[in-house]
Amino acid sequence: MTLSGLAADLPSALILGSVPYFPPVVSDVVIDLSHWQAPVDFVRAKSAGIAAVILKATQGLYWIDGTFGPRFAAATAAGLLVGAYHFLDNSSPELQVENFLSVAEGCPLLALDAEANDIGSTVTVAQAAEAAARLQMATGHAPLVYISRYGPDERGTGFPNGVLSRCPLWLPSYGSRPVCPAGWSAWKLWQYTDGRVGSDVASVPGIGRCDRSRFAGTVAELAAWWMTPHL
Repeated sequence: MTLSGLAADLPSALILGSVPYFPPVVSDVVIDLSHWQAPVDFVRAKSAGIAAVILKATQGLYWIDGTFGPRFAAATAAGLLVGAYHFLDNSSPELQVENFLSVAEGCPLLALDAEANDIGSTVTVAQAAEAAARLQMATGHAPLVYISRYGPDERGTGFPNGVLSRCPLWLPSYGSRPVCPAGWSAWKLWQYTDGRVGSDVASVPGIGRCDRSRFAGTVAELAAWWMTPHL
C-alpha cells in the first residue's frame, strides 16, 4: 500500500451537511485519560460499568506520557479493553508515528488526536492524513481518528479527506447533535463530555470527572470491534 494509493478522494455523495448521526444502539462505556487525571482506580471503574479506556501515550515528536505503561497494565489487569492515542502537532507525521509506535506498538486500538493545540503548533488535516496513512502501513489497520466537525483549525479546512474518511471516526461533540465532519457518514465513538461540559455529565467511580464516549453498538460489538477497528 502506498501513500498515493490511500489518498484517493471519496465520492462527493459521502459528504454530509448538518445531519447528526444517531445509531440504533449506543453503549456509554468508554473513557479516555492522560496524566492529568489522577489517581485512577480501574477496578472501581470496571465495576461501575466502564468497559474500555483509551490512554494517552505520546505527543508530537518526542513526548511520552509516563503514566501510559503502568496504566495500560493496570487497566488490562482490571479486565478493561485498552487503547492508546497520540496527540498530533504540525511536526513531521513520519517521526510522530515513530514516537507513537515506540510506546504503543502492539496495542489493539490506536488513535490519532487531531485537534487545536493550545500550547503549541496545530496539526493540519493533510498532516493528520499522512500520519494515519503511515500508521496503517505500519500496523495493517486504519487508526481511529479523533477529529471534530470543523477539524483542527475549527474552520473545516481540508475536508473531505480521502485518507481520513477511510478511518473510523471518534467525534468530539458536546451538544445533542453529533454531526460528522465532511467525508464521514457515521461515528464509531462519540465523545459527548469532558466531565464538565456536555450532555449527561457524570463523574466516573474510581476516576472522577473525565472524557466519556459512546460507542455505536452494543458492548459485545465494542469488544469485537476493539480487536480489529474498522468503519
